[in-house]
Amino acid sequence: MNNSISDITLLIAVIALALWPVVLFVLRFLHERNKRRERLDRLTKNELDTLSTQELVTKTLQQMGCQPETDEEGHINFQYQGADFYIAAEEGSRFVMIWNPWWGSVSADSEALPYLKEVINLTNVNSLVTAVYVTDEEDEKTIGLHAHCHTFFAPGEGNLGEHLKLLLDAFFDLQTAIKDSMNQIGSAVAAQQEKERVKIKGFAAYKENTQPIEAGNKGKE
Repeated sequence: MNNSISDITLLIAVIALALWPVVLFVLRFLHERNKRRERLDRLTKNELDTLSTQELVTKTLQQMGCQPETDEEGHINFQYQGADFYIAAEEGSRFVMIWNPWWGSVSADSEALPYLKEVINLTNVNSLVTAVYVTDEEDEKTIGLHAHCHTFFAPGEGNLGEHLKLLLDAFFDLQTAIKDSMNQIGSAVAAQQEKERVKIKGFAAYKENTQPIEAGNKGKE
């Protein structure tokens, strides 16, 4: 029994020694990441001014709980409430362009498609963001729906996290407005088509109940 316990203890010790370098690496990585976050959180306004627009956007997204990644084009990709977004920062200024690509699509065969342009134009008038639609280059039967907005993004302009959340939430408001309008139009078109398919019988509807009238000789008794 004692030998079994000793063997198990030895095995645990060997495993612990083997994993120790990995544990140290993970702990060091987490420590360095926390230090970077703490440094960014302690930045004063003057220090924020030294950050590039891209760094400022990345810092803000991290504070919002997002996980931004920069692609080869320099765009900052991230997800917000399950939707895909990317931000293009203009390093020569403090302006950024926020895109929500392919948030929806419409078939080129849709009965409501002829009304799409009017729906988008009317929705854009009352929205903080702008919707656009483009025919898919690979599939001409699919119309892609995208949305974007342009905004000033600089230190000293209030709470940047709240500002960014306000704009991102506006994208979902835009989507809802367009979807609701398209659904209503689609239902109206379908109802109109159904009405046109119904044959108006008029007097013919009563034909089967008619009573034949026989011609008689009035002078005959």
